[in-house]
Amino acid sequence: MLLGFGANSQVVEIKGTIRDYFGEQLPLANMLVFPDSVLAISDVNGSFSLRIPPGKKKIHLSYTGYEPYISETEINHDTVFNFVLTQKVGQLEEVVFERDRFSNQDILTSTRTGTYMISARDIENVPVFMGQGDIIKIIQLLPGTIRGVEGGSDVFVRGGAADQNLVLLDGAPIYNTNYLFGFLSIFNPDVVDHVEAINGGFPAEFGGRLSSVMDVRTSSIMPDQTKITGEVGLISSRLKIEQPILKNKASFWVAGRRTYVDHVVKAINENLPYYFHDVNAKLIVHPSESDQIEIGHYGGEDVLDLFKDRDRDGQGMLTTYNSESMTQSLKWNHAHPNGWRNNLAIFRTGYEYRIKNSFEDYALSAFSEIEDFGAKVVFSKDSVWGDGTLTTGVEWIRHAISPNVINSRGSISETVKSGTTQGKIANEFAGYVQHEWALNNRVTLNAGLRGSVAVVNNKRYVFPEPRISARYSLSPNRALKFNYSRMVQYMHRISNSGVSTPTDVWYPVTDEIRPQTSHQFSVAWQRFRPYHKMFVSAEAYYKAMDDLIAYEAGTNLLLNAEFASKLIQGRGKSYGVEILVRKDAGKLTGWISYTLSWSWRNYDKIDNGEWFHARYDRRHNGAVVAQYSFAKRWAGSLIWEYISGARFTPVIGQYVVGAPSLAGVDLVPVFSRVNSVKLSDSHRLDLGVKFFSDPSRKFRWNCFAGVYNAYNRASPIGIVIEEDDGGKLKYKQPGLFGLLPFISYGFKL
Repeated sequence: MLLGFGANSQVVEIKGTIRDYFGEQLPLANMLVFPDSVLAISDVNGSFSLRIPPGKKKIHLSYTGYEPYISETEINHDTVFNFVLTQKVGQLEEVVFERDRFSNQDILTSTRTGTYMISARDIENVPVFMGQGDIIKIIQLLPGTIRGVEGGSDVFVRGGAADQNLVLLDGAPIYNTNYLFGFLSIFNPDVVDHVEAINGGFPAEFGGRLSSVMDVRTSSIMPDQTKITGEVGLISSRLKIEQPILKNKASFWVAGRRTYVDHVVKAINENLPYYFHDVNAKLIVHPSESDQIEIGHYGGEDVLDLFKDRDRDGQGMLTTYNSESMTQSLKWNHAHPNGWRNNLAIFRTGYEYRIKNSFEDYALSAFSEIEDFGAKVVFSKDSVWGDGTLTTGVEWIRHAISPNVINSRGSISETVKSGTTQGKIANEFAGYVQHEWALNNRVTLNAGLRGSVAVVNNKRYVFPEPRISARYSLSPNRALKFNYSRMVQYMHRISNSGVSTPTDVWYPVTDEIRPQTSHQFSVAWQRFRPYHKMFVSAEAYYKAMDDLIAYEAGTNLLLNAEFASKLIQGRGKSYGVEILVRKDAGKLTGWISYTLSWSWRNYDKIDNGEWFHARYDRRHNGAVVAQYSFAKRWAGSLIWEYISGARFTPVIGQYVVGAPSLAGVDLVPVFSRVNSVKLSDSHRLDLGVKFFSDPSRKFRWNCFAGVYNAYNRASPIGIVIEEDDGGKLKYKQPGLFGLLPFISYGFKL
């Protein structure tokens, strides 16, 4: 961002990065160049670029909490600098530096496309379901992402399936992203520092999924005094405590949430014994100036425990559902004196669910579990070959999977058989190298190669995954970009529906089930207006997918231990155009997004091998997200969303056949082509207003109130078939969630 400029007819360009000793980028660092009195501010990647007259220069760098840096040098041609700043030691007082860590200026200056940054401020101020801040609900409002059913947390990116999204929490993969049966995500907004959502142009360091990467990073800020943050809402409350241990050397934070839907419903004489709770924690240690260590933990549980109609003998109906997710991670950053930086990450992640139903003489239970152990080492250095950055690394993940264990007793055992799907041990290995460099003042190239291997039993799959991105600068604030990515997926989620359910299972590749693969091409035009911090992007993409997972027609995968024999694989393709206009400065901030897209599937054993629409082939998807500061202590927010209806396969007739018992006849339905009809389009308006306390006081609070679905237009969530008086079948589209008011109270001290 150039704020001043010396007058001279001849200029040269200087650019580069500003980092700390650990290699972390320093956004919004100040750079003063004398004698021209030119001021530049680094973007969110710590990068800067400006034009100055040639000659002898004195460069002053400053950043809050770091020692100032001064350098004198002769600059007579275009030059690249990579500055490293050192943290101040022994500061006597707290320095409060509030900033928006992520903007879109760095997206323009890099080769990235299909990438979106979400800050903690975005999460706090957008009025989503019941006023609860939710990362995934915000991602569903961005271009290229399609939600499933109303209120759900599934995301379908660029024509892909919900299981094709790699979700990372501090580097550890997450297999279940929602609570409350999909209405809230597992990510506590109090602990999130930023989120990077990547839909295309994937860096070589990411792999294992076809459609997207959602990289969630929790706070790594080291406080120098105790801080307490909390919020009380209608359905849940949360609390976070930050505590220093050794000044500038060690600290920790811990945060927790619990919903009290069970108590709210009980207050109106109803019974819904459901709740969720979770805990996040992190220990941050700086043993030396060149080392930083972070140890993180997440654990969450979803619980439904319903027991009613109990008699004196203790008989009655029992329904219990319990799912647990947890991760533990260790990250060590080290900066070497020669300019190399390395990052070591070790993690464990697990997910399991348990279901139990009993009534009188029958009982049914199901269990599924997956546990991963993994490690990743990354090395990087600026300007290894010319003007650029080299990144290389290796990673390993071990999956231990118990897909489905089913036990049945009594009369229900005739319908649902007891059984156990054979457990699997799968190992994934990957190595990658990536280099980005500027070929000249206009062209920047990023080339990477990732090689991945999966080993299950005696079967081995090996795939190369090339990645290439290019940027052509049309002007200082406009760019044209192109990229290509090949992705490979070795883990699959098996589901009987298009949305996640408690009985979904994860299953690896086998001798019969091959990895899913994709080739994605995209081209983008981007522009950034520095004064208003306004980013405009128009992007087109095409994605071809192979060996996509489905199941044979008529198969019931629900509570079926033999599901693997019913799986089939086929092809898919998707293409579309995405538009984003985003403004990050001024009283009015927010974005407008629009996606026009098509998504197709093809399986030899479905619909006579012809291409058909994917279930979530939603032609139009648009959103308006806005926040407006009325005054110093008042702010309003708005979301308006429009989305085309999901698709389904209707019954178009029936025919009569003799019953197997020869005692009557059965009606057999006749279906149309797969997904040939779509549900009605839907749109929704959410409104919110937030009032803040006096920001100069130590105890600060805010009150957030508003309405979800302001004009009470329920979105269809499915199809119900009914028979009218004349015996004809008709469809109804039941909706979910009319107008819902919300209010919450947050505080910081």
